[in-house]
Amino acid sequence: MKTTFYTAALITLAAAGTAQATPQQAVSQVRENAAQVLAILKKANGSNDAAVRKEAENYALPYFDFQRMTAQAVGQPWTQATPAQKQELSKEFQTLLIRTYSGTMLKFKNAAVDVKGNPIINRGGKEVIVRVEVSQAGSKPVNMDFTTYQSGGKYRVYNVAIEGASLVTVYRNQFGETIKNKGFDGLIQELKNKNGGK
Repeated sequence: MKTTFYTAALITLAAAGTAQATPQQAVSQVRENAAQVLAILKKANGSNDAAVRKEAENYALPYFDFQRMTAQAVGQPWTQATPAQKQELSKEFQTLLIRTYSGTMLKFKNAAVDVKGNPIINRGGKEVIVRVEVSQAGSKPVNMDFTTYQSGGKYRVYNVAIEGASLVTVYRNQFGETIKNKGFDGLIQELKNKNGGK
């Protein structure tokens, strides 16, 4: 999956932060989040790219549930991990996703984001799939689906499908093979290695 798709995912955050969240409020919040991130990215001038990228990342992080994303990516074996392993896996998976798109994030500062106004509503409104199209001059539009769940008064993203390909499913086969051969600690170490850690 191309790194630019992950950048698009950052730009089109899906979350609602009102006290009485509704699917339409989630859609409205997606639009606001996208506008905020694009405004941050437009401050980049070449010399401050790293700082701008970090600011955009920090804005994005609260709107994603990385532990739930990690659980979905690991699948059934997740129930066998210890609390400490779950925490470490989530931390490293979060870092992996952020680093995957951080290098190309600034390429999307002039992107056009079309957040569709007809979300797919599941579980009585507790789960809402927000559909988004990201376009940039010279590139084919990218269609994305953000699966969110209601947490208190807001919605948080726990899966992203890009052109129909689920992010967590893409990683599930890879993670499952590593867990089978090396266990959870082996997967944690593999992610740490990819993230530049020891």
